[in-house]
Amino acid sequence: MPRAIGANSKLHMAVEAAYGTPPSGDWRLMPFVSCDLGAEQPFIDADVIGLAPNRDVAPPFRDIVTVQGQAVVPVDLEFIGDWLTLLLGPPTSSGADPDFEHVFVSGASPLPSASIELAYPDVPSFDVIAGVRADTCEIDFSPSGAATATFGLIGQGSTRSATSAAGTPTTRDYVAFNKAQGSIRRNGASLAQITGGRLTYSNGAEIVRTIRDDLKIEGVDPGLARATGQITSRFESTLLLDDAANNAALEVAFEYRISATRRLTVTLHETYLALAKTPIQGPAGIEAAFEFRAAFNPTAGRMMTATLRNGVESYV
Repeated sequence: MPRAIGANSKLHMAVEAAYGTPPSGDWRLMPFVSCDLGAEQPFIDADVIGLAPNRDVAPPFRDIVTVQGQAVVPVDLEFIGDWLTLLLGPPTSSGADPDFEHVFVSGASPLPSASIELAYPDVPSFDVIAGVRADTCEIDFSPSGAATATFGLIGQGSTRSATSAAGTPTTRDYVAFNKAQGSIRRNGASLAQITGGRLTYSNGAEIVRTIRDDLKIEGVDPGLARATGQITSRFESTLLLDDAANNAALEVAFEYRISATRRLTVTLHETYLALAKTPIQGPAGIEAAFEFRAAFNPTAGRMMTATLRNGVESYV
């Protein structure tokens, strides 16, 4: 019997019409780098005495089921829209074939849920995680390498079967961004001397646990939305130091771009930099790492906007 290997594994996803209910029909085959989403049910030791003739422990009992994990996925031109829909809610889409624009905004409520199937065809085993909501997303920017995003996921429950629930999976065109296509802008102008950046968005999700005989959670409620991160720069001017010292409100945009109509832009409309040191750590160049926090901007009406330009007509 063959053993399960990652190279043959698959991830299928479908948006749910009702929370925790896996949809029928054909799900979407999603590219991914790694995924550790799944159900865990730990033991709790029983501190019961008097059952054994000695000091040996009584049998443990099982605690609640927890369904959490992370999916590391490529930042690409089309599939990333499905993940952003799970994280931010359905976008407002416009345009005409083959150029469409999808605008995702922070702070939306309620947020959609999805069912995700992790397929291990070598066994065979198919793990369907229902009621999946996205809590966090982290995107890393650096001069080279593959562009990836890490999504923190919370599910309601998990069911394993010997057959797939994904029907005949559909797909999209896969066009990946790479980090060499990335840029970071401050108030509309590209920042120079940037050696790295990190953008993290969180829905502040709260797991709602109630008394149920199936051990599942009742749901996942969104809390305060937050966007944070870091920008690392070679020290060649005091531009960012002055922004931090003056507590200036900046518009900061992170972008991956193939062309004007093939790009992903995440804009933080009101961003504040924390004051950073400029440490001398030897004869090499000096860098400063600026932590940042974003906030609601009254003019934009939101804290963050993610704009995806591609050939997909709709993500609804």
